[in-house]
Amino acid sequence: MRQCVPTLILLLAVSGCEASSTTMLPVYVTVAGHIEDRPIYTVCRAYPGFREQLLAFAEALEPTGAAFNLQIDYEFFRGAADCETDAMRAETGGRNVIDYLATQHGFEIDPHQEGGIEQGAENYADIRHLAEQVTPLVSEVVGGLLWDDPPQFARLAGGEAGWLVPDFVWEPEILTLAVSSDHHTGDFSRDDVASGVWKPAGSNEAFWEHDDSARMVYVGPGIHENWSRESDRVSSVDFVQELVDGLADGTLDRTRMYTATVTVPQSTIFKAENHAALLAITDELQPMVDAGQVVYVTYTEAVEIWRTTYHEDPNIHHHPE
Repeated sequence: MRQCVPTLILLLAVSGCEASSTTMLPVYVTVAGHIEDRPIYTVCRAYPGFREQLLAFAEALEPTGAAFNLQIDYEFFRGAADCETDAMRAETGGRNVIDYLATQHGFEIDPHQEGGIEQGAENYADIRHLAEQVTPLVSEVVGGLLWDDPPQFARLAGGEAGWLVPDFVWEPEILTLAVSSDHHTGDFSRDDVASGVWKPAGSNEAFWEHDDSARMVYVGPGIHENWSRESDRVSSVDFVQELVDGLADGTLDRTRMYTATVTVPQSTIFKAENHAALLAITDELQPMVDAGQVVYVTYTEAVEIWRTTYHEDPNIHHHPE
């Protein structure tokens, strides 16, 4: 199992003490991986291979102690619901693979739509509805959305009814990994890379404005890996190091919460030969983890810390690029 949140943070949360300019609090880092909408995941003769690869990934990640949000699209939930056999579940403590990863590896399971766009037969509410049939430990986290899509933001904020299951209404609590509509044409330059936690006032430019009265909380991913895509941006590790240094030398406001995400594509999850690239990133982060400068958290844990330790003080930190 992964590391627990350090005693200092727990004590601050329990005591109600707030962060101060003299309190050295860490950068909160989440590792988040996506399983996209591929019809092959619903084919029961193919499903076992992906299941085994997912378990191998969990075993590879386990020694790092990293918190992991596994963000899953409809098709893999469908495969887990329809293709698991008694023999498979016998290998995972009588549980389907997703429920096993949630209970035994501490993975947080999030509904996900590829690139945040709701199209096809199902929407986020349908994914959330199917997910809870697979594991009761499914989160209330929207794993990716469009920050420049006012109708989508309004649906999520008001409670979204399913397209396949119209009687089910989902009121998500946490948002993260927002992208622009250009993401779907291969332009990732406008995807969100802010660090911090706040309640977006709306879509478009209002997304980076805090609204105390809003219901949904956003966890900023910061600058995250582009993997095979060329980018002039700093790496996830360098970004986290800059945050750590800024907190240490006081150039960043120590009363505010800073967050970062290491994103993991499904090509890394489902190919053992690609695990090393992710483990190289966690190896680089390890000295900061050992020093207490970085703490791994799931998105739900991040929001709970924001509420208890930082008293919901918003932070929207943009890297000076």
